[in-house]
Amino acid sequence: MLKKIVILTSSELRHKAFRSFISNHQNIKVLRTYTEEGSVLKKKIEVGKNKNYEMLLNHLKERDDCEKAFFLDYVNNKKDFSNSVSCKNGFISSIDCFNEIKKLNPDLIVVYGSSIIKGDLLKLFKNKILNVHLGLSPYYRGSGTNYFPFVLDEPEYAGATFMFLDEGIDTGKIIHQIRPRIFEDDTFHMVGNRLIKDMFTIYGNLIEKFSKIKKVNIEFSKSKRLLFKNKDFTIESLVQLKENFKNKILKKYLDNKDVRDLNVPIIKQVWIKDVF
Repeated sequence: MLKKIVILTSSELRHKAFRSFISNHQNIKVLRTYTEEGSVLKKKIEVGKNKNYEMLLNHLKERDDCEKAFFLDYVNNKKDFSNSVSCKNGFISSIDCFNEIKKLNPDLIVVYGSSIIKGDLLKLFKNKILNVHLGLSPYYRGSGTNYFPFVLDEPEYAGATFMFLDEGIDTGKIIHQIRPRIFEDDTFHMVGNRLIKDMFTIYGNLIEKFSKIKKVNIEFSKSKRLLFKNKDFTIESLVQLKENFKNKILKKYLDNKDVRDLNVPIIKQVWIKDVF
């Protein structure tokens, strides 16, 4: 059965690839996509220029270059049926956006990378707003949740969490989780972009077969509940990240992956197949 959806996302290349990928799914019709302006992280770094300014910007450039390697050809060569409209950050929580979406009457609202959603939209579409958090909730929440696991030398806490959206920060009921596919010689950005690419496929499956989603209960570790903010992205954390990769963090993880993953349980829908 065709699923009619509205997408709420952002304007970075990965978000453009996402909306195009979902809009090309044969069993999904995107009624409209609200595409917000991009991240302000780079602007914040520019405002706070210091002796480490170039190192921070190089990290972001490496991220952008890797993102292009993963998604640029797809965006340039695949037709986009997402009916995207550009809007300012915060518009999706406005009464104007609420009225537009209410009139469209989608089966589901699909969120990836938008600003925090507030207001009546959450009430009207309760349990019909899907969100993906790039990190493993509830272990790592907030910002940079696939950055800090590698800073803290615990890649088993990296991944993506699909959930129903609620009023909290990454606190919605969890539907399904995945870990990144990791290879020994990966860079940090390769791990992240491959995970995002895999996430597209899983998200499409969840949208298409929404009625098959079942509640899954597991015991999450109460000792690991970390919340990160943009201010935590510091030069010290970046230095530590680079040092960890220099010291073969991925090889150490892969050598004992099964045991380390087992100590960090995640939620799975049994009917969803891995993408690899």
